[in-house]
Amino acid sequence: MAGLSGAGRAEGGRVATAAPRRSVLPTAARLGLLLLLMTCVGLATVSLWIPALIYRPTGLDRADPASWNIPQATLVAIPSTHGGALSGWWAPPGSPDAQVILILHGRSANISTRSGIARRLIADGFGVLMFDYRGYGRSPGRPSERGLTEDAEAAYRWLIQQGVAPSRLVVLGQSLGDAPAAELGASRSIGALVLVSPFTSLPGAAQDAAPWLPVGIVPWTRNRFDVGSSVARLHAPLLLVVSSSDGLVPLRNSRRLAALVPGFHWLEAEGLHHDGLLAGVTIDGRLSKAIKALADRRIDPPADASTKPGSAPRARVRAG
Repeated sequence: MAGLSGAGRAEGGRVATAAPRRSVLPTAARLGLLLLLMTCVGLATVSLWIPALIYRPTGLDRADPASWNIPQATLVAIPSTHGGALSGWWAPPGSPDAQVILILHGRSANISTRSGIARRLIADGFGVLMFDYRGYGRSPGRPSERGLTEDAEAAYRWLIQQGVAPSRLVVLGQSLGDAPAAELGASRSIGALVLVSPFTSLPGAAQDAAPWLPVGIVPWTRNRFDVGSSVARLHAPLLLVVSSSDGLVPLRNSRRLAALVPGFHWLEAEGLHHDGLLAGVTIDGRLSKAIKALADRRIDPPADASTKPGSAPRARVRAG
């Protein structure tokens, strides 16, 4: 027995070594643990990477609205709470009783990409103010959910100082701009609220767009853009502009938002994608007709009371 050792046993001049141990965890289990670790890291850092997906600002080279073929407008500086001035274009209404539209644009680019929208609304007789949030265009700062709301309130105050009556003010939100627009309508006196590509909240829209995603376990505490909670406190006429071809905001999610409002008005534009929805209904005149009809309270009763899941009774705005 003297020839035995911990490393093996001598046999015929050779040393027999122990067989290498196999990994306790099979490959599939190791991959599963790696995936779990990556998921935990992603959830822990969600507050860091979600803003990078939300905000897509670009600078503005030519700030003069005349260079964008809007000679009726002037470049204005709107004081904001973050200490900087927001850059905006202001075209006063053509008549004292005309409506004024405050445009709160979406997450990308700057006001110059909405110049065609402003031109058409001005041509239709509306006064128009549109501006860039902090961090967009020539407005200094960094965008945030709270910052966008504060900037919308600053634009509202500026318009009131210009003599615009709240009853003549139509707040128009586009995509991400729906959230500050809805909160403005809930907390301030306005004539009407228009939401283009409306959604309940970013987590809600994400869940409806991809039901297989575990959105419910994501600690999404900031940058929620909860439009639903604001709309539930609204005391002004509401127009929802939607498209089944939106491609980003599911129509079912827009219907969920509509279900939160006892009375709402619905403008559905078929065949228009998310990025082109506001421009599409503006350039062809449908939006102007719908806003004027909304102000005149010329609303047709619902054609039907749909009982489909996720749907809501709709009142169509008569554009004629």
